[in-house]
Amino acid sequence: MSERQGPYVRAVLQACLRRYARGEAAAVAPFVAGSRVLDLGAGEGYVAPAITARRGGWVCSCDVGPFRQTAGPYVVYDGTHLPFGDAAFDSTLILLALHHCADPEGVLDEALRVTRHRLIVVESVYRNRLERFWLDLLDGRLNAHRHGGTMQVPRAFRTPCGWLVLFASRGLRIVETRWLGSWWERRVHHPALFVLDLP
Repeated sequence: MSERQGPYVRAVLQACLRRYARGEAAAVAPFVAGSRVLDLGAGEGYVAPAITARRGGWVCSCDVGPFRQTAGPYVVYDGTHLPFGDAAFDSTLILLALHHCADPEGVLDEALRVTRHRLIVVESVYRNRLERFWLDLLDGRLNAHRHGGTMQVPRAFRTPCGWLVLFASRGLRIVETRWLGSWWERRVHHPALFVLDLP
């Protein structure tokens, strides 16, 4: 990639990510409970201002690196222990992030520790080997252009049932599940929404 192409590709990618974040915020905002919200695995931080614009409240973004591209609270953590007290947030969002974690169970457990009421997860899921192949290929290619190439490669894609089994093992109550995105998005990466209440 030439020097000229590099900034252009990054600018287009950031514009697409901002637009996608607005769509994510529109999808999850009706399910957010309370006024204190954590966006865990926030990446550039585009979801937080979009959520705040839709419903008010206070949203803190959090990720494993200084990836922020927006204003507002943003915390960098070690990927293992969240620097927040127990039940510090009313709701926690984990949007297209768990599959990038080396230990998704550990990240989920930390999210539950700092959450009082509700967990909202969006994940790209697969239902057969071909869909898994496309997820690995497309997610890896896209994220190679984010954060200077430091974003982790996909590791933990699961089927819808695989995520539900994990959530059930933590005693979470399913409030809502649904497919998100346009027809094209559903054909490519199958984003699924899981709205979960803590026991």
